[in-house]
Amino acid sequence: MSLALVLVAIACLVAAAVLWQRNKKAGVDGVGRGGTRIAIIVLVLGGVLIALASQLSIFR
Repeated sequence: MSLALVLVAIACLVAAAVLWQRNKKAGVDGVGRGGTRIAIIVLVLGGVLIALASQLSIFR
């Protein structure tokens, strides 16, 4: 179970990186606009939280 959570977390972080790269030229700050910015933030936070949660003893 822990390995599955880590893989999901990596997938979230890779998806955020892909979104950031694809929309790099769309915005002045390199993140894009509106919904894209929110999606990147949610994916990064979700990925980090899932990766940290995989270390809890309940998932071992």
